[in-house]
Formats: sequence, structure tokens, C-alpha cells
Amino acid sequence: MSAKSPHQNKKQLTPDDFKNDPRVSACVDQVRAHPKIVSDVLGEQGEQYVNLVQKGGGVLGVALVGYVYVLEQAGIRFLKLAGTSAGAINTSLMAIQEDKSKTKSDYLISALADLDLFRLVDGHPFARMLIRGLVQQPDFMKRIRNLLRNALIFLALILVSAFVLLGLQHKYPVLGLATCFVFILIGLYVLVAGVTGAYVSSLLKRLKTAGFGINPGDFFYDWVKAHMKANGIHTVGDLEARAATAPALKIRSPRKEPVADLKGDVVFIASELVTQNKFEFPAMANLFRTADKMNELQPAGFVRASMSIPVFFESYYIKDIPGNDAGVNALWEEQFNLKAPPDTVRFVDGGILSNFPVNVFYNKDIEVPRLPTLGIDLDDSKPGDKQDEPEQWSFAGYLGRMFNTVRFYYDKDFGLKNRIMNLGVGKVPVAEYNWLNFFLTNEQKIDLFAIGAEAARKFLDEFDWSAYKGDRQTFFLQQQNES
Repeated sequence: MSAKSPHQNKKQLTPDDFKNDPRVSACVDQVRAHPKIVSDVLGEQGEQYVNLVQKGGGVLGVALVGYVYVLEQAGIRFLKLAGTSAGAINTSLMAIQEDKSKTKSDYLISALADLDLFRLVDGHPFARMLIRGLVQQPDFMKRIRNLLRNALIFLALILVSAFVLLGLQHKYPVLGLATCFVFILIGLYVLVAGVTGAYVSSLLKRLKTAGFGINPGDFFYDWVKAHMKANGIHTVGDLEARAATAPALKIRSPRKEPVADLKGDVVFIASELVTQNKFEFPAMANLFRTADKMNELQPAGFVRASMSIPVFFESYYIKDIPGNDAGVNALWEEQFNLKAPPDTVRFVDGGILSNFPVNVFYNKDIEVPRLPTLGIDLDDSKPGDKQDEPEQWSFAGYLGRMFNTVRFYYDKDFGLKNRIMNLGVGKVPVAEYNWLNFFLTNEQKIDLFAIGAEAARKFLDEFDWSAYKGDRQTFFLQQQNES
């Protein structure tokens, strides 16, 4: 699972390399020295339970691990878990572990230390080279443009030279040798251009055959599947049962509400292109298989579907949907107003529709919550991205903002209508890192982990559970009056 690649750092990271970073140690010391009340739901050992939602963000997910580590060092445990893309990866590795009263981040850190991120880029060698250049070299596209421009200039020069030499060699026979040389250059140029064109054409054909994904994502799928298997998760039922278990819980005095109804849960978000809908796994797995055939679905596929970054990874498909089953058809009609499901569905990154699904555990009928839903927001926005001068945007910037407007709308709309949920969200500033940089050095991994740890410390320092409950109650009463 952790075989070396030529791009891997020579030194193998260990969990202690992350935990013993001075910034991380300082965060742990502070949260232990200044414990905070963050929930009214407690475990037998006094641990406090919350729900946790983790945002997507490619390799920036390393920071999520640091954030979770500090929360756990503060005595916080997680009842329900949700995430998209990178957030789904962390969520899955936490949800598959037994006993919610135990820490989960040690397992996450070990998995991170063992993982060579570059192996996730498992596509064609040319694609790997292209991705590496785009991510690691800021002037990569400029170099490509210069190369194409110089190639065209060179072609123009040799064509002009050939024309001139052809006209002069009759008068100056000595130029005949130069004319032959120029025509040889033209022939070589045409040959190289033809071979290059054929190669690019084959790559484009390969891309189309692969569902317009550069990397098949097989390594990642096998990696998640292996972790699930090692933790006794082989079927969808195994995953649901493990996620739903709850430890012995009690309510903080003087509250008297029962806690028997509190159960665990896990949610992975994926975007489906055929029906153009958002899906929540594993809860919606029954849309794709009847109960007696549910084991045909591999739970690792739900995580693979959630992190299917368009173009970077191939889409994830679920085929042979039983459209002739009345129960399955009824579910599709109930969920999406479709009379019958398609035979095959195609999933891409859940972040296309909901990259930060803080709404999944929200219950508008609860007046005073017993436990909060905390969210980890990976904030990769740069100061330049916030300029209010649209006429100054580049074409790339224009396209980027248009894409972000679409993909952030769902989560932003919920946040605007339910601002109270933002009180439980901590922001992790990761603007200096590229979310697709699968070539992180050891030092960069540790730095991202430490950035996440510091963000968690800051959040805990500022979070006020009493104010959270009070504001939530006020919001509930306002909603009741308006309705």
C-alpha cells in the first residue's frame, strides 16, 4: 500500500514527524491546558460528542487531519461524519474504525505518513508529466506557449529560406547544397509534427475512451478498499452498521433530554451527471441495487465517486441498475421525480454541487441542540481573488469565478439562510498551496498538518457553546414566528 515511487521523498515520514512539530505540540498543550465546553452530549470518560463535516480540497485534506488531531486532543469525539472529496477520504478513514470513544486521528496520520500522494496520479506518463508541470511550475503554460510560438517562427523561417534559395540557386549554383539542407529540415519538421500530432490524437482518443479522465483512480480506489477491508468493512451493510453505532452517552447536567435516540452516521457527497443530481452515500445506495443485491456495490466506490475530480480523474460508474424493480423505481420517483432510473450513472466530484455539506445533519425542528455540527472549511482564496474590479479579470479568472459561482451556490445558499451554522465552522488558511499538488514534499505535508492544527486551536479558543445554543434557539423562534 505504500510502495515507493521515484517521486517519493527518500525519508519515510512517521506519525511522530507530524505530532512532534513544534507548532502542533504548542496547539495540543494549549487545548489541554484550557479545556472548553463544546457539547452537552458526553461519553463515559467525559469526552464530548459533536457531528463533523469536512470540506473537499484535494491534497489540502492533509490540513483536515491536523485539525481533527487537535480536536481529539481537546477531548472531542464524533458521532456523525460527512465530507466531500478530500473530506470524504478523511471521513471514510474515521468512520470505518470501531469504538467512537477512541481517537481516530492516529489512524489518519499513519495512513497519511505511509501514502505517497504521487501514486494517486496513476494515468499515462505524459499526463503525469503535464500535471506535474502545471502544478509545480508557475510559468509552465507560458513555456508551452513560447515553445509553440518558436516552432511556428522556425517553420516560417525555413519556408521563407526555401523560397529564397530556390529562386537564387539558378544564379548561384553554390546555394544548391544549402537548398537541399533546408528541404531536409522541412521534411524533418513535417515528420516531427506528424508524429507529435498522431501522439496527441491518440492521447485525446484515450482521454475520451477513459471518460475524459486523465487518471483512472484505480490506486486510490484500491487504497481505500484495503483500509476498509483491514477494518472489517466489506459491504455496504458493514459500513452502515459501523457508522451507526453509538457509544454509551449521557446528557450534561442540568439538561434532562434523553440521548437514546442519538445514533452515528456517515455521509459521502457525489455529483451524478446522467440525472444531474446530488447523491448522499451510503444512504442512497438502495437507488442502485435491491436489498438482496446490495453487496454487489463496493463501499470504497462511494468515496471514489466523491473525489472524482473532473478531467483529473475518470468518472466513477455504477451500472446495471435494476430498472425493472418496482421498489427501486418507486425510490427514484420519490427522490428525483423520475419514473425509472437510467441503466448506468456516472459520478464526478461531489464538490461540483456541494463541496462543504454542512446542511446534512441540520434539523430545523430542534430548538436547542444537544450537540453542535462542526465544520472544517479549507479556505484557499487569495487576496487577489476578492478584488471587486471585474473588468480587470483575465479570461482564466473569469472562467474560474463562473465555475465557482455554480459549485459554491448550493452550500452558500444554505449558509446564508441558516447563518447560525457558521458558528461551528473553523477556517483553515491554505491559500499558499495548490489543491492539486500531489507532489508535496515531506516538509509541505507537515506544514499543512500544522496549519490545520493551528486553525483548530484558534476555533476552540473562539467557540462559545452557550452562545451557539442561545443563537440557535433565537433563530428557531424567529423561523417559527415567520411560518
